[in-house]
Amino acid sequence: MEVEFAAINQWIASYFLPFCRFGGLFIAMIVIGSRTVNTRTRLILALSVSVCSAPLIQPTVAIDLFSLEVVVQAVVQTLIGVGIGFITRVVFETFVIAGQVVAMQTGLGFASLIDQSTGVSVPTLGQMFVMMATLIFLSIDGHLSMINIVVTSFETLPINESGMFFVQLDKLIYWAQLMFTTGFMMVLSAIVALLVMNLSLGVMTRSAPQLNIFAVGFPIMTVVGMTIIWLLLKSFLPHFIDQIQRGETLACELIMVEC
Repeated sequence: MEVEFAAINQWIASYFLPFCRFGGLFIAMIVIGSRTVNTRTRLILALSVSVCSAPLIQPTVAIDLFSLEVVVQAVVQTLIGVGIGFITRVVFETFVIAGQVVAMQTGLGFASLIDQSTGVSVPTLGQMFVMMATLIFLSIDGHLSMINIVVTSFETLPINESGMFFVQLDKLIYWAQLMFTTGFMMVLSAIVALLVMNLSLGVMTRSAPQLNIFAVGFPIMTVVGMTIIWLLLKSFLPHFIDQIQRGETLACELIMVEC
């Protein structure tokens, strides 16, 4: 039995380049791409998904593995995966920003923790929002949806025609800009309530100068802030579902398919 080198070359290319795209996804995607998941686990997961998805992917045009072209293609495929995974990062950062805004307004901003996924110190409230978002994301199979989007991308963005992805890259940049607006709109009612509370304390200070506003105002703001946070939790799930659906819609637009 003779096996030609060209056949081996083609067989390796049909697995290696999709592996780069899935690897980019798992590097950038939330949960799997966090620092709590080691690199070996991500590599094994990317390889496993690539092997399972290979029969569903269009055959790669013959390419020399020992050429500059394959290096360029590997970088392009990785960037496509990173771009799709980055969408989930922005979704979660929206709730981090929302938690930071409320925490600073209620006086809870001094309590902070190290975010294990990024290694950055964030307020405890923001970390709580991230944990809730993570549980919801996994419960609705958000990670499987992102993997399915990448598998579908091989139909509209084949290995040798992947350059079309970068034509719409401005949509991804605009999406990153929207995380500030969305996070602010999520807690807008809480900001207004806290602003009214601060104005009330200001009036109390002017009407009773002998009143120690620092001794009285801080406990009041803390109690009011905890109440507002409790009320915000009721609308957390609808906000997350809307945001993750917007993210999936953007990912479909980037790979030029209809969701």
